[in-house]
Amino acid sequence: MKTIFAAALLSTALSPVALAQDSEGWAGNADVNALVTSGNTSQTSFGLSGKATYASGLFRHTVGGYYDFNKSSGETDRERFGADYNLAYDFSEKLFFTATVAYDNDKFGSFRQRFSANAGLGYKAITEKNFDLTLEAAPSVIFTLNLSGEDYVTDYAALGRSTLNWKITDTTTFKNITEINLGGRTLIENKSAIQFKITKALSSKLSYDIRYDNDAPADRRKTDTIFRAGLSYGF
Repeated sequence: MKTIFAAALLSTALSPVALAQDSEGWAGNADVNALVTSGNTSQTSFGLSGKATYASGLFRHTVGGYYDFNKSSGETDRERFGADYNLAYDFSEKLFFTATVAYDNDKFGSFRQRFSANAGLGYKAITEKNFDLTLEAAPSVIFTLNLSGEDYVTDYAALGRSTLNWKITDTTTFKNITEINLGGRTLIENKSAIQFKITKALSSKLSYDIRYDNDAPADRRKTDTIFRAGLSYGF
């Protein structure tokens, strides 16, 4: 018999619609999804991600994190986690300063550990009521511990990032984040999520992530993908 379970934890939550820039205080999000099967196939999958933003005047502080785990037929084939912090300061209604530091750990991916940092400018290209698009550009530095476990490799790159938020209806929202690092190491990441509101606080959520690492080892694929389905609680 096969059983499938999906659940979400209560937490501070940021919906796929961007946090209003003139709001004050905290907002955030946390999502949990799980999959358990038994019988002819045995699989256990668990995912947790979250983000919290504190806005005060012209400043915004955002912290985030994630954890993904998967075990098939008793063998773990995915375990990755990470965290990041972003500082943003508005120069005007459109232009802002942005700086990010991040850490990623991926035991079964194209690297073992990675630290990255960048600082540059962002521009709010579109700021409609139900649709907004933000563009960012910055120099970045990436420290990678490869699977061989030797010393960290340092790469310098140019970072480009776009963030799209679309409130399709009163109950449906879509978000997409695309991030590209070009230089000593080519990294591309795309995250898409669609959320359907069930009640004022509770929503179902589907997301799909793509990661591309041009410098992945010969025995590892350059592209990793992950699909998540679960519930989200927010306020």
